[in-house]
Amino acid sequence: MLCKPVDYNLLQMDALHEECGVIGIWQPREVFDTANYLVLGLTELQHRGQESAGIAVYDGNSIHTHIGMGKVREVFRDGPPPIQGKTGIGHVRYSTTGSSCVENAGPFLVGQHPLQMALAHNGNISNSEELKALMPDETFVSNTDSEVVARLIIRAPGSSLAEKLCSVVPMLRGAYSFVMLYDGKLYALRDPLGMRPLAFGKIGDAWILASESAAIEKLGGEYIRDVLPGELVEIGRDGVRSKIIASSDRHAFCVFEYIYFAGAATTIEGKYVYSVRQALGRKLAQEHPVFDADLVGGVPDSAIPAAIAYASECGLPYEEVFIKSRYAERSFIKPDQRLRRLEVDLKFSIVKPNVEDKKIVIVDDSIVRGNTMKRAVSALRRYGAKEVHLRITSPPLKHPCYYGIDIKSDEDLIAAHSTVQEIADYIGVDSLGYLSLQGLAEVITDKLGQEALSLFHATHCYGCFDAVGYPYSKLSPEPAYSSST
Repeated sequence: MLCKPVDYNLLQMDALHEECGVIGIWQPREVFDTANYLVLGLTELQHRGQESAGIAVYDGNSIHTHIGMGKVREVFRDGPPPIQGKTGIGHVRYSTTGSSCVENAGPFLVGQHPLQMALAHNGNISNSEELKALMPDETFVSNTDSEVVARLIIRAPGSSLAEKLCSVVPMLRGAYSFVMLYDGKLYALRDPLGMRPLAFGKIGDAWILASESAAIEKLGGEYIRDVLPGELVEIGRDGVRSKIIASSDRHAFCVFEYIYFAGAATTIEGKYVYSVRQALGRKLAQEHPVFDADLVGGVPDSAIPAAIAYASECGLPYEEVFIKSRYAERSFIKPDQRLRRLEVDLKFSIVKPNVEDKKIVIVDDSIVRGNTMKRAVSALRRYGAKEVHLRITSPPLKHPCYYGIDIKSDEDLIAAHSTVQEIADYIGVDSLGYLSLQGLAEVITDKLGQEALSLFHATHCYGCFDAVGYPYSKLSPEPAYSSST
């Protein structure tokens, strides 16, 4: 199949996109259908990747995969494949590296029985081209960083996967949460900076790993904890073993997981995402209040908890202004401006009685290019809004992301080359207020003042807001971590 580049301006519609979601299950006895649980778990992670989906299951002899383009329910429209096995992994993908085709979909299967390995990856390896050049004799079937890493691991010296990983990890630059199948065991590895989430839990006697704790709990499991930065988890007949195989002088968890990417019902670093978003809304109201509005509304879905809290803090009623269409799907329509505008309009309906002759506050999580919000505000005006005030639960996006979010250039970011007032004028709002970096740091760390900023810098990646927040120096590609033995 010929891989076709994706028109991301068309598909994104101004929204940010995470690259992937991953899941893994290991059970001591085949007490339930592993493939079915993987598919159900991926459905709960669908928001993390909507371009392709796939699973890999070890049947006691070899690894079998079922991979396709589209959402989980499209790829598995006939139900899970008849693959029996005690352990397996799953993957949903939104491509920001590589093109849109099934060859780039995961999980990736490399090696030959009995040394087969399947790998699913959430994140982005920023030096994947350099690593690929180290394997000139290797035949690659995709142009993704995940395949590069998988082939690098399978070729690495060592009699066990743990030994192989210990030799490969110091070579990797970027963000990664891996789940892997090898020799009948389930493995998980999180990068030493802890940039992407990975949760660990149980379903009865079975063990489960997933990008978000909500996927574990939705399957009837118990969320136990997060996989630690630099931690390798091995699950097999002998139980669970874990070891820190790489350490770092700082951590750099992506703060946008709290703001937008993670599901609201997920727990990360001991924090419930819904509660964090409420706190962001309260802090935003303290920094940029509007007391004389008629109501507050939120942009579905991630901004709703913040909008409710913002309204409460300002003493205003919260009302639905936008209703998301239950059947709005991301579509591969032709790059025609009229059709693109129509697709944006079809994603949301406006509740006219809550808008007409009203002074309203709209809360959203971020502004990327500003085009979609500009159209939304124009629609609110058409429906009779007297005033529209926009409040954003994050600081202005000014810089690219190199670690798994599809912001490849600051040219795509309106705040990189416009003042707040210029953005407000372009979008057409009466006022615009962003949460400050200080306010964001105080919410995330539960500290105040300089203590909050210092702790925030030591524990989170926020380079998209302020270049000093990148975990790697722009002047040196070397990581701030080392291997542990």
